[in-house]
Parts: sequence; structure tokens; C-alpha cells
Amino acid sequence: MGMQNYQGLVNFLITLILATVFLIMVARRFNSVIMAVMIQGLLLVALCMTLGWATGIHEMYMAALLTLVVKAAIIPFVLRKAVSRVVSTREVESFLSLRISLLFAVLLVFMSYLATGHVIGEGSGLIHEALPAAIALMLIGLFLMINLKFPIMQIVGLVVMENGIFLAGIGTTHGMPLVIELGIFMDILVGVLIMGVLVFQINRSFDTIDTKNLRNLRG
Repeated sequence: MGMQNYQGLVNFLITLILATVFLIMVARRFNSVIMAVMIQGLLLVALCMTLGWATGIHEMYMAALLTLVVKAAIIPFVLRKAVSRVVSTREVESFLSLRISLLFAVLLVFMSYLATGHVIGEGSGLIHEALPAAIALMLIGLFLMINLKFPIMQIVGLVVMENGIFLAGIGTTHGMPLVIELGIFMDILVGVLIMGVLVFQINRSFDTIDTKNLRNLRG
């Protein structure tokens, strides 16, 4: 089966994956943010399944299964547990206003597509949509880690960045070797678990995880 038969569906899924980042940014409640993270994971599952069906690469189905377990199940579960135990408020807070944050995110997307347009050309197939979207995810994920106050939201930014790396891997190469995929999934899972434990310990020691308040502890 040729990739061209599924090009429209693939591009649509990539666009939806990128759109979930803006859902994360506009969400004002932690539960809504976690739901957007789960939706992003499920869209990556659908993309892996579509690529596996279109290219005949069976490793894509294994990547889809790992994505479903780690990104759409375990990580949202860990985030929900962290929110329920250490966050007193259910409102997401950021250093920049929502309008400025969205404007900055749109600028990052524009820069990603502009930069990759000089590297890849039209008609290059899947890579033409996957690479700029992946770079935009990585940049916006880094922006989320810097802009949002609570460490739990910085974990979300880390997950978004890793999703960008994963999208670049499966999108521009039609799949990575299975051992590399396993390594990436283990890295992000261990990273999220360690950061979750640190959040619990910080909350137990200082009764807050607000980074604005924690800055006052500096000598």
C-alpha cells in the first residue's frame, strides 16, 4: 500500500497532535490539561497504526502499543495522582498571560514551519508535515516548562517535548528501530516517575510546590 493513499489522513492526525498543545495551553484546570495529554497520546497511537498499515512496517504496531500503555495510560495516571495529592488549587497558573502565551506558541509554530521549509521541499511526502510539527512540539514543550509555575506542569512540558521527538522519529523515517523506541519510552517513563517522586518530597518538606514561593528559599 502506498503512502500517498494515506497522506491526507496522516497530515490530519499530525495537525490534531499539534492542536492538542494549544488545548494544554488554554486549559485552566489540571484535569483538563491531563486529558489533553492523554488525547495527544491517543492521536500518536492512531498515527502509528496508520503508518503501520500504510507502510507495512510491523514495528509501528509495537510502537502504537507502547504509546498506548505509557503515554495514554501510565503518564496520565501518574499526573492525576500527583495533582490529587500535592496541589491545593485546581487552577493552572503561568508567568505570562494566556493571550501572550498563545501568541508566543503561534510564533514558535510559524518559525518551525519556516525553518524546515528551507530544509525540506514540497512534495517530500510525510516528512514535510511531520518534521515542522515535531519541532514545534519540542519548542512549545520547552516553553511550557519555563512559563508554567507548578512542577507538575513542567512534567507536562517534558512529555510534550518527548512527543515531539517521537513524532520526528516515526514521521521522518517511517519508524525507528524497536530497541531505540524502547529506550525512549523507558527514559520518559522513568523521568516522569522520578519527577513525580520529587514533587511529592518537595510538597512534604515545604508544604507547597509553587515555584514562585520556592524561589524565596534561595540564600
